[in-house]
Amino acid sequence: MAVHAALEELAVDYALERVDLSRPREPGFLKLNPTGRVPTLAISDGVVIAETAAILMYLADRDPQATLAPLGTDPLRPAYYQWTCYLTSTLQPAFFPWFYPERFSDNPSHAEAIKKKAQETLHGIWQQIDRHLEQGGPHILGDRFTICDFMLHMFSEWRKPHPDLLQRYRSVARLAKLMAERPSVQRMMTYQEPE
Repeated sequence: MAVHAALEELAVDYALERVDLSRPREPGFLKLNPTGRVPTLAISDGVVIAETAAILMYLADRDPQATLAPLGTDPLRPAYYQWTCYLTSTLQPAFFPWFYPERFSDNPSHAEAIKKKAQETLHGIWQQIDRHLEQGGPHILGDRFTICDFMLHMFSEWRKPHPDLLQRYRSVARLAKLMAERPSVQRMMTYQEPE
C-alpha cells in the first residue's frame, strides 16, 4: 500500500502486479526477489529493491523535488531515518504474532494468547505514536509530509487486531484522515479495495 501510494504521488510510470500471498511465489517473482517478500520494485535498468522502507527511501531520494523526504542536510533528516526505522522495525513486526500466531508456537492452543499479547503490544506502540503526533503532528515530521506518513497510513489500515484504532487514538485518526484525502492515496485505495 505505501509503495503503491508513493508511486501514485510521484506520478511515475509503473506496472503493478498482484502477488497472491496465500500461494507459493511464482518462479519469475523469486528470480526477482529470492526472499519472496512483497513489495518488490523492479527498475528498468535491472535494479531490484525489496522491503517497503527501502523502496520508499529510494523513491524519495530519486526525486528530491517531490519533497517526500528531508534532504541530507535538513535538520529533520535524522528524525526521518528514526521514524522510518521505527515504523518498519517496531510497529510492523508487532502485527505478525496477531496475523500469524502459528509462527510463534507449535501448540495451536496458544494462538489466542499470542494474539492477545500482540494486541497489547500494538496498543502500546500506537499509544506512543499517537502521543508523538499529538505533540508534534499532524504528520510524523510535524508539518512536513514524508514517506513516513505513507507507512503509517498503511499500518493504520491494518485494523483487524484493533478495530477501534481510530476511535482510541485521535492523533493517529487525524493523520489517517489527512492521508485519505490525498489523491494518490485515494487512487491506491481504489485498487486495494475488494473487487
